[in-house]
Amino acid sequence: MKSPLKILAVDNEPSVTFSLSYVFGGPRYELTGVESGEAALAGLDADRYDIIIVDQKMPQLTGVELVREIRKRGVSGKIMVLSAQLSSEVRDEYERMDVHVMLAKPFDVSELRSVVERLAA
Repeated sequence: MKSPLKILAVDNEPSVTFSLSYVFGGPRYELTGVESGEAALAGLDADRYDIIIVDQKMPQLTGVELVREIRKRGVSGKIMVLSAQLSSEVRDEYERMDVHVMLAKPFDVSELRSVVERLAA
């Protein structure tokens, strides 16, 4: 049996990480949800993830700041942004840091699953 796809979801809204755990439930996925950039960095120090889903607007560390730190640490794993706060300047910054996908909230569940499967391939 193939190992589950390990996903780290970072969003300060517990309802979002709860929704993502529902979307990515089952044996194919193993989702860990955290509510801050600091918790995400601690999790990345302790474990490896295939895909990292990041929100932009969070307290302490924004999504851009978190991704910048992830890249600086050389963490492997594909990054996607799932946020309602995606101005053209923010999108440009993510593109410079080689973020793989940016989706707007509210998200379409089937599109999100499709994107994750494409990133995992």
